[in-house]
Amino acid sequence: MKPRKSPTILTIDDEENIRDGFRMFLEDYDYQVIEAKNGREGLEIFAQEHPDLVLCDLRMPEVDGLEVIEKIKKDSPDTPIIVVSGTGIIDDAIEAIRCGAWNYLLKPIQDMPVLLHAINQALERSRLIVENRIYQEHLEEEVTKRTHALQKAVKDLNQSNVKLKNSEQKYRLIFDNLQDVYLEIRLDGIITEISPSISHISQYRREEIINRNIEQLFPSLKDRERLFERLRIENKIFDYELHLQDKDATLIPCSLNASYQVGTDQTGDKLCATLRDVTDRKLAEARIEHLAFYDALTELPNRRLLLDRLEQNISRARRYGHYGAMLFLDLDRFKNINDSLGHPVGDALLQAVSKQLLQDLRSDDTVSRLGGDEFVMLLSDLGKDPTNAAALAQQKAEHIKLKIAEKNIIDGHELHITPSIGVAMFPSVQNIQETGDDILRYADTAMYRAKDDGRDTIRFFLPSMQSAADNRLAIEKELRHALDRGEFSLNFQPQVNNQGTILGAETLARWQHPEKGFVSPATFIPIAEATGLILPIGEWVLQTACEHLKMWSDQGLVVNHLAVNVSPRQFRQPNFVSQVQNILDKTGANPAQLGLELTEGMVIDNILDTIEKMEALKMMGIELSIDDFGTGYSSLTYLKKMPLDILKIDQSFVRDIETDSNDAAIVDTIISMAAHLDLKVIAEGVETEFELKFLEEKGCPLFQGYLFSKPVPNETFMELLKSGQTLG
Repeated sequence: MKPRKSPTILTIDDEENIRDGFRMFLEDYDYQVIEAKNGREGLEIFAQEHPDLVLCDLRMPEVDGLEVIEKIKKDSPDTPIIVVSGTGIIDDAIEAIRCGAWNYLLKPIQDMPVLLHAINQALERSRLIVENRIYQEHLEEEVTKRTHALQKAVKDLNQSNVKLKNSEQKYRLIFDNLQDVYLEIRLDGIITEISPSISHISQYRREEIINRNIEQLFPSLKDRERLFERLRIENKIFDYELHLQDKDATLIPCSLNASYQVGTDQTGDKLCATLRDVTDRKLAEARIEHLAFYDALTELPNRRLLLDRLEQNISRARRYGHYGAMLFLDLDRFKNINDSLGHPVGDALLQAVSKQLLQDLRSDDTVSRLGGDEFVMLLSDLGKDPTNAAALAQQKAEHIKLKIAEKNIIDGHELHITPSIGVAMFPSVQNIQETGDDILRYADTAMYRAKDDGRDTIRFFLPSMQSAADNRLAIEKELRHALDRGEFSLNFQPQVNNQGTILGAETLARWQHPEKGFVSPATFIPIAEATGLILPIGEWVLQTACEHLKMWSDQGLVVNHLAVNVSPRQFRQPNFVSQVQNILDKTGANPAQLGLELTEGMVIDNILDTIEKMEALKMMGIELSIDDFGTGYSSLTYLKKMPLDILKIDQSFVRDIETDSNDAAIVDTIISMAAHLDLKVIAEGVETEFELKFLEEKGCPLFQGYLFSKPVPNETFMELLKSGQTLG
């Protein structure tokens, strides 16, 4: 290769016009120019010609500019490279400079002297680099010495930086976790570091823990071994629960996050961990767990826990051949206390009852609150003799009755409450494989029988009761659709004077089921009351009765008094008075012909509300009567206060006046009392001439019963009215 006087420049560009432009311009300045039309060719020429400077494009086929730069810099790091590219993207320029380009120009170059200046500057810099290298060779020995000194200084600096970095990381963890405790533990269990925050969760100070064994804080060997084993396998663990033992031996529940750190020859492996006191979390979890199995008001086991214990008792009873019992308690008329005195008093009474039930309770027995005013007592192992076991259950139930009947003073109120108790024995003598739900259902059924039999009593479950309960449930389901299906109708039983003239009638609801036929009111009315279905049924009866009154009046048929029975639940509705007024307005019935019959128990319950509603009904012109008078708890004081019109003597007294002198005296007294209070009297259930004669002699003016007529449908009743016939 011939020696060159002028610098040689290699231009690498895939555009021929660019290469030609550079060549013509640079040759004018005495530069030798060689050309390559792509990166691959450029690298080959560079390897052959060793130019003094390279002008290179970035975007080229086969081998792009960045690859060209990297390969030239690898082989000849002192050769200046100027990128001349048409892309104005700043990232391209940065990447080119990073790969080793000395300068970056945009093409097309409008001002060629700029290119010339860049080339001259690069060549000058290259020359200085070469001269500097020659100079450095002369000073090599001195530089070597200084390099050794510098390397030592750098090494010392690096070691200082490592220590500083470790220290920064350690204290950053401490400060980032001020609520937690940071600690480092060697594999032999020695605590080499712990943060001052240890005193936040315990009585220890930092100085008392450093260089002590971990067993001082975590005495459980099992916890420690499991911790180290998991760390060896997993390297990191999160939320590892263990107990920290405080100075006074108190165990504090904690959560640990830890990692296994591989150390150097000087430090050795260690564990780095953060520790958090989770006492509050554990208390919250325990409370949630408690609420899942215990009643929040009384702290007694709830249904879930009861059934679990019941299933265990049933299994043990079958295994060992003994008997147990389930006592199902419902507090009689508790709703009245809740409604009149408020829920706080009701809740306090439930708490008092729960304490009474817990008295004298055997350790193996359970008292549970199912909700509302329902409690259950589970009696286990009452012996292997079924008769004796039942007797013990009866004895316990009687004891509970006496306990609950004791007076309770709550918020200044003296309260008396009684329970209805149903008892179910297990296992069944029929050896049926009952579940806990079955036994609970049996006891519930027996409890409802106790309520039906007058409350404040005890009843044992019999299979016939369950059949009755199933029948009751079937009736309830059918009852819910009876109104919509038009299965109800009204019958009317005439009310007459002593000549047999019809002066009024009592309205009686009848249910004709399409499959079961006639369903007695004695069967469906109590179910309607218990389920609340009495409200729509009662409203329908009242409206239909008023529609009949209007129809009879339009046809010239006179009925001075049409009585409609009102249920307690219906009467206690806040909107009952307005409901009656709306029905009268809608039907156009004469309110003076309408009578509402209330029971004794209803009128003395919440007497102020009763009188207020009765007075509002009287203002409309409606007559009010007490039905079944003498069977409840009415007193003269209440009778004087209430705006009544009629007393109806209950048929239970009328039926026995011929054979029972007490009933005869009661009837005589009621008639006399009504006369003194200026009230009308109607005797119900008159069926014999003797009864009629006795009542007439005592001054009773109005009668109702089978002696005159049984309840009849509307068409028959209208015929009686039209014919003007007398009855009796």
